[in-house]
Amino acid sequence: MSQSIGIHLGERRFHLIALEGSLKKHKVVCAVSGEIPSGEDGAEEVVERLRAIAKEHKLSADSVYLAIDSGVAAFRNLTLPFDDREKIEEVIKFEIEGNLPQFDIDQVVVDFLVLSSKPGVESSLLVTAVPKERLRAALQLCEQGGLEALDAELEGTALFDAAFESGVLAEDSGTVLIHVGDTSTTVVVADGRRLAGMRAIRAGAAQPRASEGGEGEKDAREEKEPGSDSTGASELERPAASVQRIRRELVRTLSGARTTNPIENVYVCGRDLAELTGETLVDVPVAPLPFTLPGVELPREFVVAFGAALRGFDGGTLRPSLRREDLRFSGRFERLELPLAVFSLLLFTLLFVQYIVLQKQLEWRDEGDLAKEIRGDMQIWLEESNERMLPDATSTRAVKLSNPPEALKNYAAQAQAGADHERTKFEELMRVRQLLKIEIDRLSKELGRISDIRQPQSALTATTLVMDVIASLGEDARLGIRRFEATYQSGTGNRGDSVMITMDADFFGPDNIEATRLSTRFENQVEAQPWCVSFESKSSKELPSGKAVEANGIKIQVDVDKAAQGGQP
Repeated sequence: MSQSIGIHLGERRFHLIALEGSLKKHKVVCAVSGEIPSGEDGAEEVVERLRAIAKEHKLSADSVYLAIDSGVAAFRNLTLPFDDREKIEEVIKFEIEGNLPQFDIDQVVVDFLVLSSKPGVESSLLVTAVPKERLRAALQLCEQGGLEALDAELEGTALFDAAFESGVLAEDSGTVLIHVGDTSTTVVVADGRRLAGMRAIRAGAAQPRASEGGEGEKDAREEKEPGSDSTGASELERPAASVQRIRRELVRTLSGARTTNPIENVYVCGRDLAELTGETLVDVPVAPLPFTLPGVELPREFVVAFGAALRGFDGGTLRPSLRREDLRFSGRFERLELPLAVFSLLLFTLLFVQYIVLQKQLEWRDEGDLAKEIRGDMQIWLEESNERMLPDATSTRAVKLSNPPEALKNYAAQAQAGADHERTKFEELMRVRQLLKIEIDRLSKELGRISDIRQPQSALTATTLVMDVIASLGEDARLGIRRFEATYQSGTGNRGDSVMITMDADFFGPDNIEATRLSTRFENQVEAQPWCVSFESKSSKELPSGKAVEANGIKIQVDVDKAAQGGQP
């Protein structure tokens, strides 16, 4: 069964949920959460914990999706005069750069969600910008833990998809989804079953860490009510200040929400803030988000991880993608593409150079450099061959041809001088051999040793072939030949010459069955020979003695030429 894993990495805690099955019917394989300690050692502890979880529950890393804290992202609304997604991808960074003065546009990952569009006219987008360093750190943590994410998204999109697939969103009413995180709170506005807006409030349920020092105090001062003491908030005052700020920002969100359907439901999940649950915001009560899974009870802190895991089953309607540009997901082979390409290029270069060197070596050994009186191996062979074959006034060595033909003599001299530019030195040797063979064939015809007249096939040879088969039947085979004739037959039309052997024979054995088997074995062995054109037996009958079979009119057509080709006489 297919498996999908969702990982939610917050600022202080992580949640992992693994589902198995399909979108409509799935079960929870495991649901694990844990703390993320501060400092460099904290990341190592999380990596070890993820490895242990994957090993303990035998999780597959083929379908892993990551959701990160929305508090690290910037949200902007943007309207473009077209709705073509490819065009949007081309211009989105350029169009949004002026709205993100706090970021270097090359140091952030920019993604967008289409809130509404008019085909061919315009599109309304929700643009998110996430610092690459923050996203890279989260992706590396998962990868080192053995669960590399195929894609990444923010808490808000995972929260919306989880609510969408759980049936929380109604077609005729607006819904506000709230996820309380460690240091930020994500707010998602849904108009019916369509995303209408998303934002992050920089306040959460976690106490400030001592290591956060001045930043924690600065955040606390910003969250204090007007007229309060400006000396900074203590750790005990931080949750109360966070709740006040969250409530204030939620009221602003609900008041400014532009939805076709009235907002009738406000659901909260994530970290528990008792001061928020049960409150009424703009006449709408805040209720816990309905979150139930078949066969298991999980805290609402797993909602975001559940929404991320649904992407492995093609769940939800949003298609966020933060793994872009240099952070995009690459499989094992893709990571090896560049090294393999460089290695292949270097290998090709090496082989090409080796080919050139080898070619030059072959050329050198073929002919050498006659201008410098440096002879190659094939040139030496050709010269020695000519010296032994052709007469030379300066040599006392005996030669094979005292009066060589003019064509052979001239070409041998031409080849030795390197004047044949169309053939290699080996081909020149073969040409000399060919000219020599032509002369030998001419002289053989003049002497009558070679004739174009075909001799008739030998009846004696055909008889010998058949007798060899009879002898191969073995010493125990008893066979009596009463008549044997071998007649040469001249070929007509497409039929070649042959020898027709006609014979009458008796096959003996302990009984008629063995005698018949001997007859059949003789016939099979003859037909298996390459020279046998056909085998025919007119009649056979059992003799009165019950120990022999009489076969009359056996005809065997023999092609003697095929016997000679097969290596037989």
